[in-house]
Amino acid sequence: MRYDICDKGRSPYPKVGFADLTQPTRKASEMPDSHDDIPGANGDALLFGATPGNRRNHQSLKEMASNYIREGIVSGRLGPGAKVDQDEIAEELGISRLPIREALIELTAKGFVESIPRRGAFVVTLTVEDIEDHFEVVSLLFGLTARRAAKSITSEQLAGLQKLHTQITTARDPAAQLALTYEFYRAINRVGTSERLLLTLRFLAFALPNDFYFSSQRWPATETAYRERVLNALADRDARAAVKAAEEHFGTCTKVTIDELRSRGYWSAMKDEAKAVG
Repeated sequence: MRYDICDKGRSPYPKVGFADLTQPTRKASEMPDSHDDIPGANGDALLFGATPGNRRNHQSLKEMASNYIREGIVSGRLGPGAKVDQDEIAEELGISRLPIREALIELTAKGFVESIPRRGAFVVTLTVEDIEDHFEVVSLLFGLTARRAAKSITSEQLAGLQKLHTQITTARDPAAQLALTYEFYRAINRVGTSERLLLTLRFLAFALPNDFYFSSQRWPATETAYRERVLNALADRDARAAVKAAEEHFGTCTKVTIDELRSRGYWSAMKDEAKAVG
């Protein structure tokens, strides 16, 4: 079966959150017939969901605080360079400052915030080069997994990917579509990676540029185009085409992310502040 490349126009899908690409995936024979039983299909693991009065039992308080801060950064409520007010968050979420401090330690390690001694935690400021560098590294690693997968994928595994692609393109719920998208990535990763490479991919999966990318309305069309190309390459056992598909895909992710931030005035606000200081 061949797949037609879709047009990369604006998508009507609302903005959604981010999830891990590198957790264990199911075998092709275990793929569900609908998206209802996909973990996170109802948005639990995908939408940030940490809003006042919306505490979820399965979330730890640290996860709640972390998700609330990440949502604030990605939505623009916490702009680049903004101080993260622990007291305000504690009041909004109805929790103590301890899990917030724990969340900030984690978010500092993941590159979302910068902690300055005796001053507090501040939202990092990404540059265009930061985003380009991030997706270039991701492109190299996913190109490697795609190349390996093209050489070793079984007919059963390919059928599972094709089934996932169909489910994604027919899913109406954006959260379910995102959950299935990550299932698709995980399936390829498990075919074409080592445990060491998976650890690196997991670290990169939680980077801030990814969250900004998936906040754009253009991500569904961009991901569909990539899935179609990589499926064709894998079906042909064409390692070179699989690598090229990954490279061009993440090049598009770079452009989508930069365009999204420019449309929000992400860098304009910083330029205005710099002029005022000067």
